[in-house]
Amino acid sequence: MNRMVLASLTVGPFAENAYIIGVPPAVAVVDPGAESDRIISVIEDQGWTPEAVLLTHGHLDHIAHAAPVAEHFGIGLTIHPKDLPYLRHVQMPDYAEMIGYRQPPEPEALFEDGQTVEVAGLALKVLHTPGHTPGHVCLVHEESREILVGDVIFNRGVGRVDLPGGDPQALEHSIRDVLFELDGDYTLYPGHGPATTLDEEREENPFFGKRSTVRLR
Repeated sequence: MNRMVLASLTVGPFAENAYIIGVPPAVAVVDPGAESDRIISVIEDQGWTPEAVLLTHGHLDHIAHAAPVAEHFGIGLTIHPKDLPYLRHVQMPDYAEMIGYRQPPEPEALFEDGQTVEVAGLALKVLHTPGHTPGHVCLVHEESREILVGDVIFNRGVGRVDLPGGDPQALEHSIRDVLFELDGDYTLYPGHGPATTLDEEREENPFFGKRSTVRLR
């Protein structure tokens, strides 16, 4: 069985998780938010061949180094159309300058809810999961039962909704009615913090799990 996630690199001052996925030698880079030199070195040291940069959403800590990775390997970006404004306008200028942000290029392709994306030897189902941002997506690899969940849900946490574009009702729907309604268990790879499982979060997530004790504000 092919796994989806080949490497996870925690990068930048916000400790964002960038992922390298695929069936070697073909790979894709997910959410290169900082430390592009390190991401590039891992790929080249392994002799992998990148095919695309995939963005779960458009927040700065997930896209800041998409441009150098894409340009170094001559590959394109994919993002959901509702998050295009984040690519086109500099967010948090002081922080952007601090981490060496470069303006990402226009995407080569756009995600659509429910589509299957064939990339780097993987078939990934796209789930549109807004709430943290309007165009947030999760990427599901059914063969290995793995999901890249970006910042929608974390190990015992959920994504912020107090930033521009955040929507608490949409986030609740994305978690309760989209992710939690998937059949069976999956390993979840979030944009920050350690991996978790869907079954664990169905039970233990303090916001939306069966034992929830915290209200989303």
